[in-house]
Amino acid sequence: MKLKTLIAHAVQHLMDGKPALGIGRSSEPESMYNNPQLYPQAFPWLFPYGLGGIGNVNGFKKISDPVRKKALLMYYDKRFQTEHLFPLVALNHQQIQHSTTGGFLLTQKNKFPLMAERILKASANLDVMTSLIERMEAGQTITPTTAAEKECFAIINDLDHVAKHVEGSNTNKKYMRNEIWSLICAKGAPSWFITFAPTDLKHPLCLY
Repeated sequence: MKLKTLIAHAVQHLMDGKPALGIGRSSEPESMYNNPQLYPQAFPWLFPYGLGGIGNVNGFKKISDPVRKKALLMYYDKRFQTEHLFPLVALNHQQIQHSTTGGFLLTQKNKFPLMAERILKASANLDVMTSLIERMEAGQTITPTTAAEKECFAIINDLDHVAKHVEGSNTNKKYMRNEIWSLICAKGAPSWFITFAPTDLKHPLCLY
């Protein structure tokens, strides 16, 4: 059923005066940090009796959130794997937390006031930044020459300090490539290797 058809059916259902289920919500948003009831509230069908949430202290020992998420995704009855929204929400929360951590670490640096000043002044070099982005998207190799271009590249480098903490981001992949090249330089190139190309949304190698 197409989206517009589904909406039309829903509108007709309401116009006919048929009942609808109201979903309540709190006046305050839920926190992603130190909140063991977040996932049991969001996915009550996955957590019977509201127990076993991520970050709970009822286990034998304390484990990190990523380890707990991985354990849930490998649960024996596969209910966490077959629920399509759970991996999406869990991994999105993890990326947001890593991005927040990267931003917090960036603010602790001594040069953070200089970074903030560069971002505030970025509006003066907006045309230059737009030109750089278009040239980068076209695959050109760019070497900053003018003062404005150097300022724009400095802003991009500042943002990379945050993005490198986010798994799956382009900056994170760039740092991983640098690590691979460093390992090859130190240990030598591998004599043979195996490449896996599984489906991103279905194969356990990609998901878990």
